[in-house]
Amino acid sequence: MSSRNSLVRRTSGSRGTGATVVAPAGPEPGWWSLSPERARTLLLVAARPTITAMAATVLLVLVVMLTTGTDLTSAPAAVAATWLAAHQVPLTVGRTTLGLLPLVPTAVLIWVAARECARAVPNRPTPVELGWLTGAVVAGPLLMTAVCLAVTGDASGVIPLASPGPIAAFGWVLVLYLGAAAAGIASRAWSSLYALVPIEIPEWAVLGARAARRTVLRMLGCAALATAISFFAHLSRLDDAYRQAHNFTDVLGMTVLSLLYLPNVVIGAAGILSGAAVLFGAGSVGLFGVTGGHMPVLPALIPVPEGPASPWWIGLLLVPLAVGVLGGVELGRTSDDRPGAPWATLTCAVLSTLTFLLLAILGSGQLGAVGWVGVDLLMLVVLMVTWFGFGGFVGMTFARRFLTPTAPAEDYDEYDEYDDDYYDDDDYDDEDAADDADPVEYDDPAVEVDGELVEDFDDELEVSIAAPGSTDEPADDIVDVEVVESDLPDEDKTPGR
Repeated sequence: MSSRNSLVRRTSGSRGTGATVVAPAGPEPGWWSLSPERARTLLLVAARPTITAMAATVLLVLVVMLTTGTDLTSAPAAVAATWLAAHQVPLTVGRTTLGLLPLVPTAVLIWVAARECARAVPNRPTPVELGWLTGAVVAGPLLMTAVCLAVTGDASGVIPLASPGPIAAFGWVLVLYLGAAAAGIASRAWSSLYALVPIEIPEWAVLGARAARRTVLRMLGCAALATAISFFAHLSRLDDAYRQAHNFTDVLGMTVLSLLYLPNVVIGAAGILSGAAVLFGAGSVGLFGVTGGHMPVLPALIPVPEGPASPWWIGLLLVPLAVGVLGGVELGRTSDDRPGAPWATLTCAVLSTLTFLLLAILGSGQLGAVGWVGVDLLMLVVLMVTWFGFGGFVGMTFARRFLTPTAPAEDYDEYDEYDDDYYDDDDYDDEDAADDADPVEYDDPAVEVDGELVEDFDDELEVSIAAPGSTDEPADDIVDVEVVESDLPDEDKTPGR
C-alpha cells in the first residue's frame, strides 16, 4: 500500500458519517425565527382543521335551509351561529337562551385538531417548538370565532339573534383547543410535555392519573350500557316522542338531534348512577326520587325514568363502587411502591371526579323555558370522590393481601392504533428524522501516525483520502498518516503487500 494516501482531520462530526460539522457563524437564531418547512407545517395546523370545520358547517346549513325552504339571506348568520354553538358558546335567539348544546360536534372538532397537532409534533421537540405548535392550534379557531362574532353582530338587526359576549366566545374556544393541543402533543411526545412541569411529579401520581383514565372510561361505559337498557325498557314512549313530527324531514331532524345529544345523556346517566340528581328546571330525576317538571320532548330523553322511584334503584350505587374497587385492585397489583399506592388511589379518585365535573359542566346549560338542565354538580363531586376513593382503598387492600402482584401494564395510547405511515404525510417534513437514524458502526483501521501504530484513534477524527499525485499542501491541522492492515492472517499476506 502506498504511503501518504490518507489525511486525518480533527472535526466535531460523528465517526462513520463522513461529514464535517461546521460551527455556524454569527449569533444563533432567536425563538421567533422559523424555517420555511416548519412555518408551512404550522400554517397547515392552524388552517386545515378550521377550514374543514367551516366547510362542513356551511354545507350542513345550506342542506338544512334548502330542505326546509328557508330564505338563504340569513345563511351567513346561521353559519356563524352554528360555528359558535359547536364550540359550546351559548346563543340567545329572541328571548330564548340556548346554553345546553350537543357535545358530538364539539368532540369531533377537538378530535380533528388534536390529530392534526399530533401529526405535526417533531421528534424530541423543544419548549419553543411546542409553544409555536400550541399557538398554531388555537390561532385558526380564534380567528374564525372573531369573524363569526362580527357576522352575528351585523345580522342582529335582520334576525333575532343576539351576538354572544366576546369573553365567553373566545374563552370557550381557547379552553377547548388548548385541551386539543395538550392531547395531541402528549400522544406523540409525552416525555417532552412531562419535562415542562416545573416540579418533579412522583411515580404514584403518574400511576394514579393512568388509573383515573381507565376509571372514567369504565364509568362512561357503564352509563352508556344503562342508557341503552333503559331506552329499550321504555321503547313504548317512542311514538309520543315523534308525535310532533309532521313529515319525514321532521322525523329525520329529531333523530339527528337526538344522536347529537347522546353524549349529554350518557353523562347525565353517569351522574344518576353515582347518586346525584339530574335537574330539569324545577324537576329532577335521581335514584332516590323523581320530581315532576317540564321536560323537552325528544327521542334522546326516552331513557329518563319516570317516578316514583323504585327501591331497587338504590342498588345501582354498586356500579360506581365496583368501578372504584376495580381501579384499586389494579393499583394494588401493579404498584411496587407500597407507601405510595394509597396516594395513587386517592389521586385516581380525585382526577376521575374532576374529569366528570368537567364533563358535567360541558353537558349542561340553560334550555329556554325549561330552565337549567344538567347534573347537580355539588352532589356529583361529593358522591363520586366517595365511591371511587372508598372503593379504591378496598380494592387496593384486597389485592395486596390475596392477589399476586403483576408487572405494570403498558399504558395504552389511542394513537398507537395508527402505524408510523399515518404520520409520514408529505405535508409534514420531519426536520429531526436524520437525527433518529442509527449510526452505522465501522471498524476503525489501524493508523500509523509519525511512525507509531495507532489502532483506536479519537471519535472526532475524520479520514479523508487525498487524490494520488496531489500536490496540495495539507492544512496545519492535518496529520499525515498511513493505514496499516495489521490484523490480516498469515495466509492472506502476499508478497508485495
